[in-house]
Amino acid sequence: MVAIIPARNEQHGIAATLESIGRQTRPPDRVIVVANNCTDLTADVARDHGAEVLEMEENKHMKAGALNHALDRVVPSLRGRDCVLVMDADTTLSPNLVEECLQTLADNVRAGAVSSIFTGRESKSLLGRLQLMEYWRYKRQIHRNGNRAFVLSGTASIFRVRALDGVKRARDRGMLPFGGGGYYDVEGRTEDNEITLALLAIGFDCPVAETTSVTDVMETPGMLYKQRERWYNGAMVNLMAYGRSLPWYMRWVYWGQQAGLVGSLLFFLAYLAVLLFSPLYGGVSIDWRWLIPLGIQAIERTVTVWELGWKARLIAASLIPEQLYSVFLLLVFGIGLKNLVTGQKGLWHAT
Repeated sequence: MVAIIPARNEQHGIAATLESIGRQTRPPDRVIVVANNCTDLTADVARDHGAEVLEMEENKHMKAGALNHALDRVVPSLRGRDCVLVMDADTTLSPNLVEECLQTLADNVRAGAVSSIFTGRESKSLLGRLQLMEYWRYKRQIHRNGNRAFVLSGTASIFRVRALDGVKRARDRGMLPFGGGGYYDVEGRTEDNEITLALLAIGFDCPVAETTSVTDVMETPGMLYKQRERWYNGAMVNLMAYGRSLPWYMRWVYWGQQAGLVGSLLFFLAYLAVLLFSPLYGGVSIDWRWLIPLGIQAIERTVTVWELGWKARLIAASLIPEQLYSVFLLLVFGIGLKNLVTGQKGLWHAT
């Protein structure tokens, strides 16, 4: 098995990433770091920690371009039963991640790739903790979806070589809407989401293994905005392009998610309009019975992050921080939706 790590200016984090690979109960046979448009010492640090390094000085296709560059060189030398670990350079792995993912693949002959469950790195900021809580609850959604991946996490996923070959052949034959002929889509902004849809469209399963990868959280509202606008807009672009080529159950899941976000956004805008115009009609009266659903919500939010410790419980019980966080994400979704409707394509941001 080969591990491929695209990295751009990650000299401060790549050592921890490679050390976490070295602690695996089943370590990869080769570890390749793709130094992608780097202007720092990422390549030197990677070599010092035993990794092979592919340097790309001019890569206009960012992460997807770096992955295709490495896969073009590695996959032809592998057999169909071999596997490739693809992970981000700001990620550390649970010691059993590779072993658990390979076992999940062995248990499902239809699986083309298996995703880890990503969680956020510890943060001292309120914004970082809110993301950590969000990711923690996301694990519950995966379990409710039958341990099928909504998105093969870019933090750490393992692919069968025959599945990667299948995607590339499908792109070459025009059977998939994106790609530019490579393994990963270089035309869009959400390459991990797109390759998930590509595998589903050509008949592979994408399960999730019960193991975790830990990634950075966005520490400023600006960074979070760039990340989520890319995620939201890219997901909608991908879904519209794939249309009916997806299995029906995944269409139901993916479009249900988008419909839920649109409904939440419309509800919030209507609620905001009521608050703005209520003074013209005598204001809004507050009834004590409103406290009942708020209390139920506070209990639910607290219980679902209980394992994260007292700080997470306090944030959840107080409701207001998470409500404001949700409003922020809804507004970012609205901007992503507006950009989709108006045909504006934003930039790919490393987040």
